[in-house]
Amino acid sequence: MRMLDDKIDVIALQELNVHRNNQNVLESHKRTANSLGYKLFIAPTSAVAQIGGTAILVSVRMIAEGSVATFIHSHPNGNYVRIKITNPVFGILYVWSIYAPADGTQRRDLFLKMAAHVNPESVLMGDFNCVEDIALDTRRSSNTPYENT
Repeated sequence: MRMLDDKIDVIALQELNVHRNNQNVLESHKRTANSLGYKLFIAPTSAVAQIGGTAILVSVRMIAEGSVATFIHSHPNGNYVRIKITNPVFGILYVWSIYAPADGTQRRDLFLKMAAHVNPESVLMGDFNCVEDIALDTRRSSNTPYENT
């Protein structure tokens, strides 16, 4: 497996579209992660037709070498999952996989709720659904402005 060969220890995934009550799919994802040498931490969606859901993969090799990966919290709608990685060399990291809403108001509310839990030891990875330069980073056929608040 190329990811393990390259020593990729932490991977963030977004937009999994897996509902929390779909145990067969959740278990299948866990088995697949394990067969690839990873431990899966997942935040499934709360509604069947909802787009979203996030996950973090942590390499089993990293865990075998002394790191401890612990689930901390997931958003009830699957917008993020947060874990704590304790490593004997670099200490503690709080790793997030985030799938932010496209709606500006919902996105801002999510970020404000998350802010109380983000600190200098936090690593945020994800699809934030906002861009720095609208003219450069978006191509739209729509005449409506891009909601980047």
